[in-house]
Amino acid sequence: MKKTLALISLFAISPLSFAEDVLQLGMVTLDTSASIDVENDELITRLQVFEQGKDPAKLTNMVNKKTALVLDAVKNFNAIKAETSNYSTQPIYDDGKIASWRVSQQLTLETRQFDQMSQFIADINTLANIQSMQFMVSDDRAEQVKTDLLKQAISKFKDKAKLISSEFDRSGYEIVSISIDGNAFNPMPMMERANMMSADMQMKGAPAALAGGSNEISVNVRGSIKLNQ
Repeated sequence: MKKTLALISLFAISPLSFAEDVLQLGMVTLDTSASIDVENDELITRLQVFEQGKDPAKLTNMVNKKTALVLDAVKNFNAIKAETSNYSTQPIYDDGKIASWRVSQQLTLETRQFDQMSQFIADINTLANIQSMQFMVSDDRAEQVKTDLLKQAISKFKDKAKLISSEFDRSGYEIVSISIDGNAFNPMPMMERANMMSADMQMKGAPAALAGGSNEISVNVRGSIKLNQ
């Protein structure tokens, strides 16, 4: 019973005691950030080669030939990297029965030369359809930008800490904890515009202008400091 009363007494006193300790310790939590809009310098395009009909073996042969032509064409563009993925053969049903087959092959293209991608798509528009296009900031550029932003955010954190310690007539401060977060920016999707460009290229057989846009990159610095006496 005595142990229970002692425990209740401890909990009753702890919140006030803890608040007083915080005031005496001079603990302060800070949050700073730095951000900038960065031009997208990388473009990822996904193409699909597909055929539909009654004979899956014949369709497979046709898709393979078209894919080979696309891969041959990309060799003329040294700034474009290409790889194949997601090959599939799917039955198409009608009233519960297989009416036909659809064979498809996806290709993923990556480049930092938008004009080359535009010309390449115009060249192979009769062989493949555009599934999606995404403009993004390349990994190496994003890391470089984040490094610069981190320096800015840390500088802001230190300035805030100095200001607070000065305004409270303290001699300085000590860092108790720090956490750093860099945002995961979203690539700029171009699905609808890609489909429009595909149709336009099929009619004109000419490359379309591609504008990459930009993404915001930010870095946040959070932490707590202890004000010196």
